[in-house]
Amino acid sequence: MTAQREWFEKDYYAVLGVSQSATPKEVTKAYRKLARELHPDANPDNPKAEDRFKEVSTAYDVLGDEKKRKEYDEVRAAGPMGFGGGGPGGQGGFRFDTGGDMGDLLGQMFGRGGGRSGRGQRGGPQRGSDVEAALTLDFIDAAHGITTTLHLTSEAVCSGCQGSGARAGTTPQPCSQCGGRGAVDSNQGVFSFSSPCPRCQGKGTTIEYPCGSCRGSGREHRAREVKVRIPAGVDNGQRIRLKGRGAPGHNGGPAGDLLVECKVMPHATFSRDGVNLSVHVPVEYH
Repeated sequence: MTAQREWFEKDYYAVLGVSQSATPKEVTKAYRKLARELHPDANPDNPKAEDRFKEVSTAYDVLGDEKKRKEYDEVRAAGPMGFGGGGPGGQGGFRFDTGGDMGDLLGQMFGRGGGRSGRGQRGGPQRGSDVEAALTLDFIDAAHGITTTLHLTSEAVCSGCQGSGARAGTTPQPCSQCGGRGAVDSNQGVFSFSSPCPRCQGKGTTIEYPCGSCRGSGREHRAREVKVRIPAGVDNGQRIRLKGRGAPGHNGGPAGDLLVECKVMPHATFSRDGVNLSVHVPVEYH
């Protein structure tokens, strides 16, 4: 997500009527309340309500997403003139980090590289991807809840090097070019740009003897077992999110989530109607 210019001017917290310290649950609650009130179906032929609905939706699109909200807060805190340095009259001038979204925006403004070159080249920690799986349940197990084991094949921490990427008996070494920082500076007059180190790709370390199993990536595709607790009353098609049980992160980032889609088998006697339980009993007339 590239930082948008209007983020400097739009206070999305004020749009939703929440404080900057609001929890994700509070943000979602505020959005849903406003969306119900302003929805075009509830306000026919009311262009002001429609415009306000679009504004609220745009605000939630940013604040309702953890990564976008973090980027938005950083852009707002930096202000339109960038961050660090204190301005052209300050000591050292301006300093922009081209490994982040603000640097991408300013890089486009000053013609440096045309924007982001891809997430894979950023040096900071990156969250692992989510993993999806399906679980078939008996109707009774879905009603009462069950603890079971999922067998799946997905990206996981390498069992050979435990995620370090280095061959057994060796360890990653600090990068000789960036000194372990993961970034290098380039002075352009009054400006100083920071970008991911080209030697270590922003990791801060290099691997002289890569692991033979994962070839230095620290991750591998393999079969694994995951113990899951399915809550009582789960419905057919409902998805359960298990935080941190997905693919491992990159450069020390957190693991992704495991999304389990529940497929509930029909029952000969019982059926479900929303939150109600129905029973079908044959009745004979004499």
